[in-house]
This record gives sequence, C-alpha cells and structure tokens, in this order.
Amino acid sequence: EFPCREFSQMKPLKDLFSRKKDKPSPAGVAASPPGAGGAEKRDAVMEMFEKYREKEEGGPEQIGPEGIFELCNDMKLEPTDVRLLILAWKLGAEQQGYFSKSEWQRGMEGLRADSAETLSARLDSLNRQLASMTASPSFREFYRFSFRFSRQDGQKALEVDTVKALLVTVLPTSHRHVERLIRFLDATPSIRGFNEDQWTSFLLFSHDVAVDFSNFDPDGAWPSMLDDYVEYCKKEG
Repeated sequence: EFPCREFSQMKPLKDLFSRKKDKPSPAGVAASPPGAGGAEKRDAVMEMFEKYREKEEGGPEQIGPEGIFELCNDMKLEPTDVRLLILAWKLGAEQQGYFSKSEWQRGMEGLRADSAETLSARLDSLNRQLASMTASPSFREFYRFSFRFSRQDGQKALEVDTVKALLVTVLPTSHRHVERLIRFLDATPSIRGFNEDQWTSFLLFSHDVAVDFSNFDPDGAWPSMLDDYVEYCKKEG
C-alpha cells in the first residue's frame, strides 16, 4: 500500500487541490451514458455533486477547492492525501482544484460510488491495487496522469522539487531506484526539471534495470539524464 503521505509535507504539491483560479474553466468533457446501477444510484451521485459544488449563481457547474475540502472531511481524509490524486485520475479531472459536473458524473459511475463512505472505500482499494502493480498499464496511466495534472498551465516540464515530491507520493516507498534518483537530483543542481519523456522513462527504467545496473545498456535509448544517474550511482558505490 502507498504510504498515506500528505502533500502538505511536500511544499511543491501542497496547492494541488486548493489553488483557486481567477477564471476557472466551466467546461468538462461530455458525460458518458449512465452505467448500470439505476436511477436511484445516479440521483445519489448528483446529490453529492450538488452538496459540494460551488454555489455562485450563474457560475460554472463544478466542485471547487472548498467543496473538495468538504468532501475530504466527509471521507475523513486529509486534502493532501495521495488518494485525492487517485480520485482526480479516476474522474479524468483536467484542472487542478476543480471537478466539473461531467467529470464527476462519469467518474463516480465508473467508480461505482454514490456516497462519501463508498467513495472512501473505493479509493482505499485502488490505493492498494496500484501499489501492488506498478508495472501494469493501469499504474502507467496513473503515473502519467500525475505528471500532467501537476503541471501549471502552459508548462511542459515539472520543476525538480515537484518531481522529487511526486515520485515519493505516487510510487511505493520500497520502489527501486527512487531514493537514489532523488539523491542524484539533490547532487546535480544543473537538472532543474523533468519533461514528460524523462518522467515516463524513469518508470520503465526502474522496472527494467537491476539495482546493481548489471543489465544496463549504455547504448540504450534512455534519456541522457538516466545515463548520468547510472554514472553517479557507480561512483557513489
């Protein structure tokens, strides 16, 4: 299971769900047709949305930072818990701090949750599942989402402090290469951030390359940053 790390312990990520935008995006992708579960379950999902949504008259139909905090309180979950990032992934959230109506409806139906209690239980289950299958397509999807969702508007890369905080949040504590990569980044101030190729390549590298680098191919197609990481570790001993 992932440790219940809090983003508040990691300053670069602390505003992931609390950052207010001057002009929050009102649009969400169109909702998928309702799944099985009946009208009663769909009504309960939308009752939840109405409870947490922003109440500004004429404003966009969305749950904002205040509603997310209220939802977390109802789930007895800190707003900085990694499980909130898992929720954003399952909802297909496009904007930090906001869940649109269509994202909520489609995502909650996919999660088969219609109350704070059932949602909390589902997120607990997903948290355990993801930690046990970091080589799976599902985890790769979550891992990629976490990078994209953590970027600010217009950013193509994440600052290195955010990368370090995100790595120890989305990957289990024991995942190989993570601790040494962070030491390498601390020791290499010339690396100021990660692009998406570097981020996704590290996950593949962490599964493919042994901890002693005995199967590392220096002529492989890894980003040069990972070549430098291997060289650093070999010198470190």
